[in-house]
Amino acid sequence: LEVAAMQDAHFEATGQLVGPLHGVVMALKDQYDTFDMRTTQGADAFFADDRPPDDATFTSRLRAAGAIILAKANMGEYASGDRSSFGGVTCNPYDTERSPGRSSGGSGAAVAANLVTCAIGEESGGSIVNPTRHNNLVGLPATIELVSRDGMYAAAPILNDRIGPMCRTVEEA
Repeated sequence: LEVAAMQDAHFEATGQLVGPLHGVVMALKDQYDTFDMRTTQGADAFFADDRPPDDATFTSRLRAAGAIILAKANMGEYASGDRSSFGGVTCNPYDTERSPGRSSGGSGAAVAANLVTCAIGEESGGSIVNPTRHNNLVGLPATIELVSRDGMYAAAPILNDRIGPMCRTVEEA
């Protein structure tokens, strides 16, 4: 709420938005570092108290563009499956008996449940494509070279992890 209040004050004073994502409420897959929230990769054992000293490059760029990072989205432990030993099982908001769509399912479920406008996922083996399909969303895995992965825990060093948004509409994405 602090960030939104500061953005409101800036807009009232200047008539200008702070950036192209001014006021867009987002969730990040719990694979990206944030200075103000712990990063767990969906695991409890090694990351329970991990509070990174700074944001991942991608997170910093989102904030600079005006995005409001509301929360970390639950993810499959170490980017595998739907279950997290830290956050539990992510459910599909349309049918809790169905999968939300693999490791970025928490990001997809957060958007589908209208908790956030957009969420950021990570694609290495269908982890943006599947949650968007399972949750009736639009996802856009970016070209690897276009988005920094600094401060992001990769699913596996040999995979081509791609960062991308999941939103309700093509226009939002």
